[in-house]
Amino acid sequence: MGLNIDLNFDNCEEDITPNVDENMMGGEEHVDKGDCGIKDSANDLGMGLTSKDDQNLEPYNGMEFDSHEEAYSFYLKYAKFLGFAVSRKASRRSKISDKLIDAKFSCTRYGTKRESNAINPRPCLKIDCQATLHVKRRQDCGKWFVQNFIKEHNHELFPNEAHYFPCHRKITSIDKHNIDTLHAVRVGTSKIFAAMAKQRGGYQNVGFLQKDIRNHLDKERRLALESGDAKAMLEHFMLMQEENPNFFYAIDLDEEQRLKNVFWVDAKGRENYKNFGDVVSFDTTYITNKYKMPFAPFIGVNNHFQSTLLGCALLADETTSTFVWLMQTWTRAMGGRAPTAILTDQDKAMKAAITMVFPNARHRFCLWHILSKIPEKLGNVLKKHENFMGVLNKCIYNSWTEEDFEKRWWNMVEIFELEGNEWVESLFEDRKQWVPTYMRDTFFAGMSTTQRSESINSFFDKYVNRKTTLKEFVEQYKVALLDRQEEEAHADFNTWHKKPAVKSPSPFEKQMSIVYTHEVFKKFQIEVLGACGCYPQKEKEDGMIITLKVQDFEKKEEFKVVWDATKEEVCCLCRCFEYNGFLCRHAMAVLQSLGFFHIPSHYILKRWTKDAKPRHTIRHISIGVQSTEQRFNDLLGMATKLIEEGSLSHESFNIANHALEEALKQCTIANHSLKGLKKPTCGPCDFHDVGKENVDSNMLCDITVLDPKVSKTKGAPKRMKRGIEQGNKKKYNNKPRNVSLEL
Repeated sequence: MGLNIDLNFDNCEEDITPNVDENMMGGEEHVDKGDCGIKDSANDLGMGLTSKDDQNLEPYNGMEFDSHEEAYSFYLKYAKFLGFAVSRKASRRSKISDKLIDAKFSCTRYGTKRESNAINPRPCLKIDCQATLHVKRRQDCGKWFVQNFIKEHNHELFPNEAHYFPCHRKITSIDKHNIDTLHAVRVGTSKIFAAMAKQRGGYQNVGFLQKDIRNHLDKERRLALESGDAKAMLEHFMLMQEENPNFFYAIDLDEEQRLKNVFWVDAKGRENYKNFGDVVSFDTTYITNKYKMPFAPFIGVNNHFQSTLLGCALLADETTSTFVWLMQTWTRAMGGRAPTAILTDQDKAMKAAITMVFPNARHRFCLWHILSKIPEKLGNVLKKHENFMGVLNKCIYNSWTEEDFEKRWWNMVEIFELEGNEWVESLFEDRKQWVPTYMRDTFFAGMSTTQRSESINSFFDKYVNRKTTLKEFVEQYKVALLDRQEEEAHADFNTWHKKPAVKSPSPFEKQMSIVYTHEVFKKFQIEVLGACGCYPQKEKEDGMIITLKVQDFEKKEEFKVVWDATKEEVCCLCRCFEYNGFLCRHAMAVLQSLGFFHIPSHYILKRWTKDAKPRHTIRHISIGVQSTEQRFNDLLGMATKLIEEGSLSHESFNIANHALEEALKQCTIANHSLKGLKKPTCGPCDFHDVGKENVDSNMLCDITVLDPKVSKTKGAPKRMKRGIEQGNKKKYNNKPRNVSLEL
C-alpha cells in the first residue's frame, strides 16, 4: 500500500524527521499532503487564561471537537499555557471522500537528532519527546475526538517565554490595521511594538515579535515627536515612580531654580547592577536635545555580552563638580556599592571626580579615543614615517609585561624623535590607565573602549533628535529601555531553550556549552579551538609549581604558563581569564597536558553563566496597588477581544453592546460613590536616601522648576569633542552649593 506522508514545517524551528504512527495507516485511506496549513483563526486565542480556563485546558482521550482545526487550536492554547511549541506531525485523507479523517500534533522536540557533516551544524532541538495529540474523525457525525494524548515531556517547559515560539505568534487583522495606521504617520517598528506591549501589559502578551512587524511593513521610519518642558519631565518621573517605587531620580537646581542636571534609573537597571555592576562604561559624548545637554549613560555588560543601562543623566556641563554630583547620586541609587572597574574617556575633570568618589575602583581610559587623537597630535610624524603606526601598535598590543612595554616605548620615542612632545609625555604618565599591559590583572569584561556607550548612543538615534525636549527624551528613553529588556529576555529564552553546536571533541567545550550563555560560549569556543594549535613544554619545576612554555602557532608567539598544583591555579602571561573572565587557549592546553578534563569551578565566573540571575523572574516588578495605567491596559486588552468577537455577527453585537452598557452604568455608579473621599496632598519636601521609605510622589508639586539654559558644549551639537578641563578654573570646593532633589 502506498502512503503519501504529509508533514507541514511552517511552525517548526527546524526540519522534523518523518515519523507516521502505525495506527494512522490502514485500508482505503491515504495520508494527505499540504492540507494542514494554519487557518487564520487558529491563533486567535485569548492572550491570558483565567483560573476557570486552566481547569479545563488539558486534553483527554475521547474529548470531542467540531473540526481538526478546533482540536489544533485547543492543543496550541494548551501548549502556550504550559510553555512548549507545537507542530503538525501528520494527517490522512479518506481515499473515498477525500476528507481529512486523521491528524496528529506533536511537541516540536519530537524525533531524534540527524547526523550532519556540515562545518557549522545548526543547533538541533530534537530529543525524542513523545508528547503528542492524536485526533480522528467520527464517520457517523463528523465530530473529531482525541484518540490518544501523551502528556509527558522529557525537557524543560517555558510558560513565561512561550510567546517566542513561532507557532504562538500571529499578527491578527486588527493588529495589521493598527500597525499600518501607526506606520502611515511615520512611527517606527520599535515604537509600534513597544506601544502594543504597553497596551497589552507586556511583550509576552503581544502575540508576535518586532521582527514580525518588520516583515509586515518591510521598512522602518523614524519617530514623530511632540514638545515638553522641565516640569513635564519631572511629572513624568513622578508618574514612573508611582507605577514602580523602585524607580529612582534626582535633579540638581541652580540658585534660580533652573534645572542643571538630572539623573534617573529604573528598577530593572538597579536590579541588573546587583549582578553586572562590576564593570561600568561611562561616556558623555552624546548630545541629543535642544538644550545641548550631554547624555551620560552608565553602561554595564550582562551575561549575554549585551550592553545594559544602569542609569543615565542629562548634564549642564562637564566640570569636576558636576561629575562628582552625578557619581555620588548614582552610587546612592545603587545602594552605596561602587564598581570595581570603570571605563571613560580621557578627561581630567572626570578623572578627578572618579578619584574622589570611587577611590578603590580601577579607572581605565578609552583606548580608541586616545589613538584617534594621533592624526591631530602627531600628524607630522605620520607623514614622515609610514611605519610609525606599526611600531606603536606592536608596543601597545604585543607587550605582555610592563618591562616589555617601557622598553619598546622609549625605543619608539628615540627612533621617531618624540622627546619633549608634551602629549606623548602625558600618555606615558597615564600609561597605567590606558595601556593593556597594565590592565590585564583587572576584570574589564573584555572592554578596552567606550564602544558600548557609543552603541547605546547610536541606539538612541532611532528615538530622538536634536530638537527633542527633555520630557520627550525621558519618554523615548523608557520606550528604548523596554526594547533592550526585550532583547535580553529573548537571549535568555534562546540560552535556556537551545543548545549551541559543539565544534570539537574537547571536554572543556562540552562542559561549558551547558554552563555559559550562547554569546559568551562563542568567545570561549574560539579559545577551545585555538588550543589545538598550542604546544606546551615544561620549562622548570619547583616543588608543586610548574612553569611551561606554550607555543601558539596561530599567533606565532610563545607564552609562559605557571601551574600551582597545591591551589590548582593556572596563570598565563596573556591574562585572558583575569581580563575577560574565561580561560585562554594556552591555559587549557596546559590543563589538558596535566590530565585535567574539566574547567575548575573557580575559573567559571557566575556572571557569564546561564544562572547569573534568577530564572523566570517577572520583568516588571509588581506593585501592591494597580496604577491607573495598568488598569487601563488590562481593560483595553479585554475590550479588544470583545470588539473582535462582537463585530462578527448581529447577535454577538447585541450581546456585547448590552454588556458594555450595563458595565458602563455600574462603573459610573461606583466612581460617583468614591467622589469626596480623601484626596492626595503635597508631601513635605523631605529627602531620603536609597533604601529608606520613598517620599510622596507629589513632593515637587509646589516647586517651580525652570527649563535649563542652553549648554555651551565643547564641540559639535551631536557628538561632543571634549577637551581637557583647564587646571584650576573651577575648584570644586569653592563652588556655590546647589539645590539637589532626589526620589
